[in-house]
Amino acid sequence: MRLFNLFAKSSRLGPVHSFSIYYGISDPEVKRRLAATNLTVIEPRQWQAEDIRAIREAGTDVYGYLSVMETPKWNARRWDAITEEMRLLVSGQPVYFEQWDAELMDLRSAAYRALLLAEIGELTSQVPLDGLMLDTVGDIEEYVPEALQPAMGEAYKTLLEAVTARYPGLRLLQNRGFAQLEACAPLLSGMLWEGWNGHEARGEWVRQRVELLRRLRKGGLGLLASSADPSPIHGETAREHGFVHWTSASDLYGV
Repeated sequence: MRLFNLFAKSSRLGPVHSFSIYYGISDPEVKRRLAATNLTVIEPRQWQAEDIRAIREAGTDVYGYLSVMETPKWNARRWDAITEEMRLLVSGQPVYFEQWDAELMDLRSAAYRALLLAEIGELTSQVPLDGLMLDTVGDIEEYVPEALQPAMGEAYKTLLEAVTARYPGLRLLQNRGFAQLEACAPLLSGMLWEGWNGHEARGEWVRQRVELLRRLRKGGLGLLASSADPSPIHGETAREHGFVHWTSASDLYGV
């Protein structure tokens, strides 16, 4: 038994020994490959309910993707409902992410949080999901002005509390967002370290965050890590630190 796991509670994610991420559309080969893992993250708008049920019946927990701090234009239903008060302005201008064709949101807006809650309700009523993977949470520490970060972090916690109250059976998996983990871990089932780099595993920045996760893992937080590079060093170092690791081969849009 690794020292990392001594005295740790069972993960709130459940018994996860393998996972996958796939944001494309369903087909028989994709379903077969996803059903071979314990947990998978999908873009639920791309799937039919019966296909998700088939994967779950095979024993795979299915988590739906949800971008929290960014609204991409492909999410037309949310994009069309966005008002000016929901956008975060930095130096008087909206923050646009060209790579994703998305804008940064102001989670302090109660109207925006209500929009996210309504979206979650729509998703969970249309397709059967075990949980949500909450993406772009790390934008709070990376793109929100420092003076606004504490209030934005509190707003994120308020959102999590609302989700767990309204959808108590829905597990929450947070992607990165290290600055929010200490306060929000009791509301989360797991954390995904997307972009794990084994070459940096001994660096101080990584070491500090691994120590934080070591403590949270003892309280039952499940730990997942993903890398696009198939070099063995990434999986080896991730597993040494207590993560379940997955290599995405080329990118996170395939399996």
